[in-house]
Amino acid sequence: MKKKLLCGLLAVLMMSLTLLAAVPASAESKAMTFDFMETAVLSMGQSAQTLKTKIHSISSGTIVYSLADQLNKTVVYTETRNNVHAGQELVWQLPYDDTGLSGDKPVKQMRASFLMDGVTYTYDVFYTYQKKDGLVSILVEKATWYPNNTACSFGPAFRDVKPSLTEKWYLFTAVDLSIQGRQEFEYIASNMYVIGKVYVDVNGDQVTVTYHNFYADQGGNTETLSEFFTFFHDLKSVKNVEPETMSDPGYQFGQPISIQNDLEGDMRVLLFIRNRVTYRDYVNNSHKLTRFWPNLQERRQLREQMIFWMNE
Repeated sequence: MKKKLLCGLLAVLMMSLTLLAAVPASAESKAMTFDFMETAVLSMGQSAQTLKTKIHSISSGTIVYSLADQLNKTVVYTETRNNVHAGQELVWQLPYDDTGLSGDKPVKQMRASFLMDGVTYTYDVFYTYQKKDGLVSILVEKATWYPNNTACSFGPAFRDVKPSLTEKWYLFTAVDLSIQGRQEFEYIASNMYVIGKVYVDVNGDQVTVTYHNFYADQGGNTETLSEFFTFFHDLKSVKNVEPETMSDPGYQFGQPISIQNDLEGDMRVLLFIRNRVTYRDYVNNSHKLTRFWPNLQERRQLREQMIFWMNE
């Protein structure tokens, strides 16, 4: 965080905001990465942060960048860049605007949008008003966004137990459907963060699969872009784990499935969830997501139990 006095009017404390600063080995490559850099002065009473983007997978084309005030539904800044190309780094501005910020309304939500190749990428930015010892400061929250990543339920990775299937970090869960009631599993995004819970509810012959994003009803910053889940009878029967090319249409979350009719009475199955999500490591303004450390003893033991159980 850095504090900067603007033209004697106010002190602005801005934290660097990172939007997909780096793509870890476990995450999939993205079209763009986003970094907020140093604070800069635009004009009297205003400041901005430099937003540097790097293009990862785009042919020569056009990007339209805009910043909108979410409360007033107004665009406060827009810019168009033509003839951008793969590997290029671009610099934009994130204007500082304290209009409407007060002690009574301490948070202002902005939205940065990038229109590229017909696809719009959006990222929320939060300004927080603070007043202390007669000085007014604006906090721009530090956070990292992960657009269009995959999310699975906890378990072994296909690439570890059947490497010929995929090089991606797709996880699956060995489930015992003879257990009546609810079973809970961690919901993992990018093989890097625990973003929620997956629930498997068995009631007689019916099994229902649902999931919950943490703080979904408290301003949580996780958006589900697409959903897919299915059951496999065993690892040998798994031939493809890419929903876009699978003949299996999958099941619907929240819809009961007959164990006898739909799963041929199989009580030991592999649950495969592959949703696509855009999420932020600060799931809301107050809570940061928990990192997923796969080699913690309790996770390693549970994963080993699943592998042993499915091979019996």
